Amino acid sequence: MKFSLPYPPSGWDLYNGWGKTRRLSPIYKKWRNDAGYSIKAPAAAIDKPFSLYIALRRQNMRQDIDNRSKAILDCLQHYGVIKNDNLCERLTMCWDDQLPSECVVILQLAEEGLAA
Repeated sequence: MKFSLPYPPSGWDLYNGWGKTRRLSPIYKKWRNDAGYSIKAPAAAIDKPFSLYIALRRQNMRQDIDNRSKAILDCLQHYGVIKNDNLCERLTMCWDDQLPSECVVILQLAEEGLAA
Protein backbone atom coordinates (compact mmCIF):
# COMPACT_ATOMS: atom_id res chain seq x y z
CA MET A 1 0.00 0.00 0.00
CA LYS A 2 1.17 3.49 -0.77
CA PHE A 3 0.01 6.75 0.82
CA SER A 4 0.85 10.38 0.11
CA LEU A 5 0.45 12.34 3.33
CA PRO A 6 0.98 15.87 4.56
CA TYR A 7 4.26 16.48 6.38
CA PRO A 8 3.93 14.85 9.83
CA PRO A 9 4.42 16.75 13.09
CA SER A 10 7.38 16.04 15.32
CA GLY A 11 6.98 13.50 18.10
CA TRP A 12 7.43 16.45 20.48
CA ASP A 13 4.23 18.03 19.13
CA LEU A 14 1.83 15.07 19.38
CA TYR A 15 0.56 15.54 22.93
CA ASN A 16 -0.10 18.22 25.50
CA GLY A 17 0.10 17.55 29.23
CA TRP A 18 1.35 14.58 31.24
CA GLY A 19 -0.28 11.67 33.03
CA LYS A 20 -4.05 11.99 33.39
CA THR A 21 -4.09 15.38 31.65
CA ARG A 22 -2.28 14.11 28.52
CA ARG A 23 -4.28 14.86 25.36
CA LEU A 24 -3.70 15.00 21.62
CA SER A 25 -2.34 18.39 20.65
CA PRO A 26 -4.29 20.63 18.24
CA ILE A 27 -1.36 20.36 15.79
CA TYR A 28 -1.54 16.56 15.77
CA LYS A 29 -5.36 16.47 15.65
CA LYS A 30 -5.36 18.68 12.56
CA TRP A 31 -2.57 16.71 10.86
CA ARG A 32 -4.24 13.35 11.60
CA ASN A 33 -7.55 14.65 10.24
CA ASP A 34 -5.86 16.02 7.09
CA ALA A 35 -3.91 12.76 6.63
CA GLY A 36 -7.15 10.79 6.89
CA TYR A 37 -8.31 12.18 3.55
CA SER A 38 -5.37 10.38 1.88
CA ILE A 39 -5.71 7.06 3.70
CA LYS A 40 -7.90 4.30 2.34
CA ALA A 41 -7.97 1.50 4.88
CA PRO A 42 -8.16 -2.12 3.72
CA ALA A 43 -11.28 -4.18 4.45
CA ALA A 44 -9.50 -5.59 7.50
CA ALA A 45 -6.60 -4.03 9.39
CA ILE A 46 -3.20 -5.61 8.78
CA ASP A 47 -2.64 -7.88 11.76
CA LYS A 48 0.67 -9.43 10.68
CA PRO A 49 4.22 -8.08 10.88
CA PHE A 50 4.84 -5.37 8.31
CA SER A 51 7.59 -3.16 6.93
CA LEU A 52 7.20 0.57 6.53
CA TYR A 53 9.14 2.85 4.21
CA ILE A 54 8.77 6.60 4.79
CA ALA A 55 10.21 9.29 2.54
CA LEU A 56 9.94 12.94 3.53
CA ARG A 57 10.57 16.16 1.69
CA ARG A 58 12.88 17.99 4.10
CA GLN A 59 11.56 21.38 5.19
CA ASN A 60 14.76 22.61 6.84
CA MET A 61 18.15 21.30 7.96
CA ARG A 62 17.37 21.49 11.69
CA GLN A 63 14.79 18.70 11.66
CA ASP A 64 15.47 15.17 12.88
CA ILE A 65 14.00 12.48 10.65
CA ASP A 66 13.34 10.04 13.49
CA ASN A 67 10.86 12.40 15.20
CA ARG A 68 8.34 11.94 12.37
CA SER A 69 7.63 8.18 12.43
CA LYS A 70 5.39 8.01 15.53
CA ALA A 71 2.73 10.30 14.11
CA ILE A 72 2.56 8.22 10.93
CA LEU A 73 2.38 4.85 12.69
CA ASP A 74 -0.27 6.05 15.14
CA CYS A 75 -2.27 7.55 12.28
CA LEU A 76 -2.23 4.29 10.31
CA GLN A 77 -3.49 2.50 13.41
CA HIS A 78 -6.15 5.15 14.08
CA TYR A 79 -7.59 4.77 10.56
CA GLY A 80 -7.59 0.95 10.67
CA VAL A 81 -4.80 0.31 8.17
CA ILE A 82 -2.79 -1.62 10.77
CA LYS A 83 -4.06 -3.36 13.89
CA ASN A 84 -1.18 -2.17 16.08
CA ASP A 85 2.01 -0.25 15.42
CA ASN A 86 3.93 -2.81 17.49
CA LEU A 87 3.65 -5.13 14.45
CA CYS A 88 6.17 -2.95 12.58
CA GLU A 89 9.19 -5.21 12.01
CA ARG A 90 11.20 -2.83 9.85
CA LEU A 91 11.14 0.93 9.48
CA THR A 92 13.13 2.73 6.81
CA MET A 93 13.13 6.51 6.54
CA CYS A 94 14.85 8.94 4.22
CA TRP A 95 14.82 12.54 3.04
CA ASP A 96 13.91 12.99 -0.63
CA ASP A 97 13.58 16.45 -2.14
CA GLN A 98 12.13 15.00 -5.36
CA LEU A 99 8.93 13.60 -3.82
CA PRO A 100 5.57 14.37 -5.47
CA SER A 101 4.16 15.13 -1.99
CA GLU A 102 5.53 16.08 1.43
CA CYS A 103 5.47 12.50 2.73
CA VAL A 104 5.22 9.17 0.95
CA VAL A 105 4.57 6.00 2.96
CA ILE A 106 4.85 2.47 1.58
CA LEU A 107 3.56 -0.38 3.73
CA GLN A 108 4.06 -4.05 2.94
CA LEU A 109 3.92 -7.32 4.80
CA ALA A 110 7.27 -8.22 6.37
CA GLU A 111 9.47 -10.76 4.68
CA GLU A 112 9.68 -14.24 6.15
CA GLY A 113 12.75 -14.99 8.28
CA LEU A 114 15.93 -14.06 6.47
CA ALA A 115 18.13 -16.34 8.58
CA ALA A 116 16.51 -19.55 7.32
